[in-house]
Amino acid sequence: MKCPSCAIEMELLVAGIYQCPNCKKIIKEKSEEKEPEKEKEALIGTLLDGEWFHKNASLNKQYEIAESGVIVNKTENRMVALLICRNPLLKGEKYVRLSWWKQSINRHAGMIKIYEPYVLKNVIEALKKIDQNYDQFWKFTGKYESMPEKTKEQEEREKRLEIIKWRILENRTCPKCQKKMDKMKFHYECPHCGEIVVLEGYNQPIFNINPADLDSRFHANFPINYYMPVNGISVKWLMGEWKAVVVIYSQDNPNKRWLRFYWWTRDLRSVLRKGRIEMGEGIKMGWSVPKGTGSTNIYDKQLLPTLINSLNIIFKEMDW
Repeated sequence: MKCPSCAIEMELLVAGIYQCPNCKKIIKEKSEEKEPEKEKEALIGTLLDGEWFHKNASLNKQYEIAESGVIVNKTENRMVALLICRNPLLKGEKYVRLSWWKQSINRHAGMIKIYEPYVLKNVIEALKKIDQNYDQFWKFTGKYESMPEKTKEQEEREKRLEIIKWRILENRTCPKCQKKMDKMKFHYECPHCGEIVVLEGYNQPIFNINPADLDSRFHANFPINYYMPVNGISVKWLMGEWKAVVVIYSQDNPNKRWLRFYWWTRDLRSVLRKGRIEMGEGIKMGWSVPKGTGSTNIYDKQLLPTLINSLNIIFKEMDW
């Protein structure tokens, strides 16, 4: 080994440590870490047993049990993975958990849970569109919702939603079971299936939208408070729960952009009691982020193909 300052051969003091005879500089030889790197690469993108995540990540078996999972990305201080989890008391209650961990001890940093097959399909399709319509710096290169022509599928979807709204207002027809609902003070309630429809200003019905009927085009109207949305796609939109994949940026630095998985919920008790959505401080449209969601960010766009492939692996494994 040669001294970086003097360019002369260094003397070996002990195994792995050298000293320059001229400037007396001491240098430690770098150890080979090829095997750990190969091991880490082998873990990424493959289906692992859930016990691996219980041993190497912060998961509490008292609250949930990981059956299997796929690592999307792993560095010294960060890990992103997709897990198939279940309730420890109910073996049949499975769900997909997209999780983030930080620091070398893999401490919980964020998560989003998916319980329905079509929501998972929507996430996969949304990520494919984002991958196609954004460059490596998260600059939008695609088209917004103002498309020249709507597809037949989009027209049928919009027509179906309009018919549901019309039936609710004219006949109090339940959007879920198609039976007649009871009129309350500020909302309709179905005595047959328990479905609730909230009436907002000008008698606009707010009801649960089937994930299969969601418009998968880009939008920018999201209840985001701290950061600013470029645009994104909703993957689930119910009265009390909203999930979306959105590209955001900081107001202080508009050039700094990244992808974030959002999960909002809202307390419908105030809506049903007062007949309107309260505008609370720091909350838009009555939506708030569930506890434990944390930071669900993807900074490197090159991770999207791996994430999409991992989601497909998980979808197959769930066998929905």
